[in-house]
Amino acid sequence: MLWLLGITFSVSATEITVAYRVHTDESWQATQAIITQAMARVDPEIELQWIAMPLKRAEISLNKGIIDADTARTQFAYQHSDVVTYPSAPFFRVDYYLYGRTHVLSPQDYSQVVGLFGDQFAQKIAQKYQWNMLWARSESAALSMLQNERAQAMVGPGVFDDELGGEALSLIRQSEKPIASVSLFMVFHQRHAALAKRVGAVLQSMNDSGTTAAILAKHGL
Repeated sequence: MLWLLGITFSVSATEITVAYRVHTDESWQATQAIITQAMARVDPEIELQWIAMPLKRAEISLNKGIIDADTARTQFAYQHSDVVTYPSAPFFRVDYYLYGRTHVLSPQDYSQVVGLFGDQFAQKIAQKYQWNMLWARSESAALSMLQNERAQAMVGPGVFDDELGGEALSLIRQSEKPIASVSLFMVFHQRHAALAKRVGAVLQSMNDSGTTAAILAKHGL
């Protein structure tokens, strides 16, 4: 029945199914470029199959072994899972910002904030500032909740330039400085533990050599 969902198990040692969030911005393009280059360095025969999935669906699919890997996840995402493995190195760090309607106040000035459903790092930030969190299934839905004053603010990574450029969200403002930052990883099912170890070494080499920084700079990050 998995074919009805557009998901298949890997059918060979060279095919890796990777979950990602639907993005068209520079952050996603950089993520894909970094991971593609890292995997090619590990094994040129590996073929990546990218499958768009929301955060929670990706977690369920990876824990069940339906997919091989998830990407752009923090160390909080699978902290309670014993069937996944993280590479030793992240592929980059991402800044989290506050978003407000017409202006942005200090984090302590908000009580009701919207975030992306399944974003454990946003939950950690919320605990720090004692926010009452609302959850949306997409960035556009979260921004719309803020625009329509269903939330006082939104918390999330600073990757919403395309969304903010639209007339409907013209009143949304991003905080000048990030309120937190977190490392993002590619996460593998434990059946790929050996591959994850090799990917970690390659990512560390790319970080140390400046390759990752060059890719990020190419995408304006």
